[in-house]
Amino acid sequence: MITDYASLKAAIADFTHRADLTSYLDDFIKLAEERLASDLRIRELETSESGTLSGITLALPSDFAQFRRLTIKTTTHFTPEMIGADGLKTKYQTAAGLPMFFALVGSNIEFNRSVDAAYDYTLDYWKKPVAITSGNTTSSVLTAYPGIYLYACLVEAAWFTKNDQDITRYSAKYSELVNFANLRGRPQAGPMRVVNG
Repeated sequence: MITDYASLKAAIADFTHRADLTSYLDDFIKLAEERLASDLRIRELETSESGTLSGITLALPSDFAQFRRLTIKTTTHFTPEMIGADGLKTKYQTAAGLPMFFALVGSNIEFNRSVDAAYDYTLDYWKKPVAITSGNTTSSVLTAYPGIYLYACLVEAAWFTKNDQDITRYSAKYSELVNFANLRGRPQAGPMRVVNG
């Protein structure tokens, strides 16, 4: 049973049937976590950050993986439109005001204009999984989805050993588990009711 860092490393060794990979297991885990940050969109990785806007940019959180929603609080709640960085260039305004457009540029959110007031904001996003190490032996993702962690690590091990057959089969299993987890993490509609007349 995979429950923590040590049992994950033991499972990787068991599944690969290779005793000579021990010194690389931490690398496989780190590379697997990069893969999980790109692919997993589950409740355990949903989070938000609030603050006050100033200037024309907003730094993305250090654990940012993917954007969900940005809300600016004015007299109501306003959601500016996300567009590409090239499109943003056509929307720039020199006068300060309420930003209507933004783009993700590098490690920042860049707006089409500087704000004219201290607007509160909420940024909803998916975060990267918390890295597991010998000092931080478990995480909510490992607890909820040990199979995803294992197969992500096995894909990395297969790439390292240049085993095309294992790359194919481990990648297929990894994708299956990720798709299931992502579907499970999406909100489901309630039961349908039929109303007469």
